[in-house]
Amino acid sequence: MVEATATPEPPNPLDLIADWPEDQPFSVLFLGLDRRPGEGGGRTDAMILAHIDPGVRAATLVSIPRDICVANCRTDPFRINSVLQEEGADALRRRVANLLGVQVDYWVTLDFNGFKRLVDFFGGVSIEVESNIYDPVYPNATDTGFEPFQVEAGPNHFNGDKALRYVRTRYQDGGFAREVRQQQMLLALVEQVISPQTLVESPAFLRELSNAFESNLPPDLVPSMAKLGMRIGAARTVSGAIRPEGNLVREVIADNGAFVLQPNVPLIHAYTADLMRHSESLPPPDAGPQVELANRQQPAS
Repeated sequence: MVEATATPEPPNPLDLIADWPEDQPFSVLFLGLDRRPGEGGGRTDAMILAHIDPGVRAATLVSIPRDICVANCRTDPFRINSVLQEEGADALRRRVANLLGVQVDYWVTLDFNGFKRLVDFFGGVSIEVESNIYDPVYPNATDTGFEPFQVEAGPNHFNGDKALRYVRTRYQDGGFAREVRQQQMLLALVEQVISPQTLVESPAFLRELSNAFESNLPPDLVPSMAKLGMRIGAARTVSGAIRPEGNLVREVIADNGAFVLQPNVPLIHAYTADLMRHSESLPPPDAGPQVELANRQQPAS
């Protein structure tokens, strides 16, 4: 009688990608740009710093309000959202590092069209909307009028255009609530887009989407970073934002009438450090996930 031969287990695609060194934490500054025709760098509409600690497999997200001033708030109300256009991405990276009191290693920029293209390329993104949203004055595509935006609470699957509207609207609940949605979107994209298949094929995706974003990230490091991000996920991510609560910022009207947020830098340093300590104290993660391809969203064909 011939014994049946056991079918070998298929190779795990994650094994093809090097692990990120556990002793090398890093930070990435994600920048959403409001870039109008004829403009160069564009104004920074969204700023989220992601600090990743591979030693404890945890992440910290910090949203930075675009109205924080980085000069004399009374006489020179220079907002942080103008730094990229005026001084460049590396200057903004350094200013954010000084504001938060952490090293910022890398930056990634996506303008509105690049964001929509990214979301559509991967077949959209699913979001759990907490409450009904209605914005009657959301600007239209040409910025010459309004195109009302409405979405109902509950599970929603957004294409690129609707995802952009979701992270930009602030008519109903203000800029700070918008920052919460931006972090939610970032985490949803990480969890729904990054899979073993997309990691293995990431060089091809990066080439396909090369004109959708700009970054100082070395392309050869992206697969290992993304693999680490997949293993961390939302459950091991601590989120925060620079807000008036706790006196982190206060509203100031400059001499020229401009509205800005004056930062209390020492308190912001302490707040950011506390967020990072919180992420480090999360319960230990399980062994690295063996993610089945069928359970992760795949790129649209």
